Order: sequence, then C-alpha cells, then structure tokens
Amino acid sequence: MKSHPFRIFAAYYYKWNKLPPTLSFHSHPQYEVYYFHGGRCDYLLGDRIIPLQSGDLIIMNGMTRHCPKIDRSTEYVRTTFSFDPHLVQLFGPELLACSPLKPFEQLRNHHIRLSPAAKAECEDILQRINRFYYSNDVVHHYRLLSAFYDLLLLICEQCREDMESNRSTATDRERYVQNMIAYIEEGYMEDIELERMAADLHMNRFHLMKVFREVTGLTVFDYLYRRRVNQAKILFYQSDRNSVTDVGYMVGFKHLSHFSRVFKKQVGMTPDQYRKLVRELSYTAYN
Repeated sequence: MKSHPFRIFAAYYYKWNKLPPTLSFHSHPQYEVYYFHGGRCDYLLGDRIIPLQSGDLIIMNGMTRHCPKIDRSTEYVRTTFSFDPHLVQLFGPELLACSPLKPFEQLRNHHIRLSPAAKAECEDILQRINRFYYSNDVVHHYRLLSAFYDLLLLICEQCREDMESNRSTATDRERYVQNMIAYIEEGYMEDIELERMAADLHMNRFHLMKVFREVTGLTVFDYLYRRRVNQAKILFYQSDRNSVTDVGYMVGFKHLSHFSRVFKKQVGMTPDQYRKLVRELSYTAYN
C-alpha cells in the first residue's frame, strides 16, 4: 500500500532517546512543539534557561535560537516536531475559527508546566499522533490531523491565561525575519524581487539576505519556493479540479517547467504524479 503523500510535520521524533554527537543552538521558520518525557535537561531558549521536569511542554515559533543542555548520565527522552503554520489550512475555515495557532503567534515561545491531568491528556494525544503518523492508510491520515488539532486546542487551553495577561517581545533579528515572512506570505503568488522587498521593508538588501539565512537556515528564495510548493500540495489535496498548470500559476510560478522542476526536487515526484496519487488515495478512502 502506498504512503499518503502529505506529511504535516517538517520533522518528527516521538519518545526519542538518541543523542546527536553535538548539541548546538539552531533556529528555523517552522513552529515547534517540544514535550519532555524524562531525564535531566535545561532548555536554552533565547536568553532563557528553563530547568525541565517530566511533563513540561514548550511551544516555539522556531526563529528564536534554542538548544537543550542535557545531562548525558541519564536517559534523555523527548517528543518534538515542527510544522509550517500555513498547513493548518487543511483543517478548513470552521475549525480555524478558534485560532488554534494563537499561542504560537502571541506568546511566540512559551514554557508550560502541565498538571498531572493535563500531562496524561497530552501524552495520550502524542501517542495517538504517533499511532497514525507512519500509517499507510489515508483514513489514518485524517485521524492524525484530528489528533494534531486536538493537541493545538490543548495548548490553547493551557495558554489561555497567559495570552490574556502576557505580551511576548521579539528580538530585532526575529522581528526583521517575521516581517520578511509576512511580506512573502502576502505576495508569494506574484513575482518577488529582493531589491523591491528590501526597499519596502526599509532594509539593506545584503543585510536582509544575511539575517534571513542566519535565522531560518534558508535563503529567501529557498523559503519562497518551499512556500509555493506547499501551497500547491494543499491545492491538490483540497481539490482535483485544477490542472497542474493552473496550480502552478496560482502559487506564483510563471513557467510549468520551473514549477515541475522545483516541485520534484522538494517532493520527490512531479506535480502530475503527486496529483494522481492524491486522487487515487482519496478515491480509495471513500470507496
């Protein structure tokens, strides 16, 4: 049976206890959820040092530099995954009405010490996510989306008081990149030129490219093309009425050959192959 072609997480590790050779500060443009199962660890998040306890949950906007500082004498176990925020379009307008990403947008980076009941609920949801994440069944993919949505609502519930009383501040570098991403988000369907972007954001072109690369790990155009491809995947996923050419134009590619080349490089198959696979799996799920 074929794997479902649409994964909702950019990176995913469940109850992961393996250690990389080195641990260093890093940042990225995706939102991240980090859950600490056990061990001894201080989490470095920007200028904060957070001593962790089993059951602690951290949400991050990704652009603040972060890194765990662990005691290697004990087993270090965590669940962590990152995701592109625009992918919540898959939930549809009715489920988005409650703003499930509001904690990430308003608090940016937030440490939550869960109560025993909330800890048990969170671990149950994470277990459900893991149960369906690697499944080849397309129905399980929708159950994965449901579990992920449930986790976002749990986070909203846990952050409600802090969102009412708190206003998080971003560093200058994060603010610059947030403005760049907002600029791309507003105009990724059209041509984006670095000179015009820098002028519109009142930044030096070379400083803009340097800061974006340092914070996200991507060039501006790498990010732009990935955003376009992800939107194309969403459009194929939501409807089979649009042709590959139509979708390419809708997400900002002017030439079908360029769209196909970039799409295949990122996804591992051509847009037409991806579209046919989504249609086949959707048909299998409902027949």
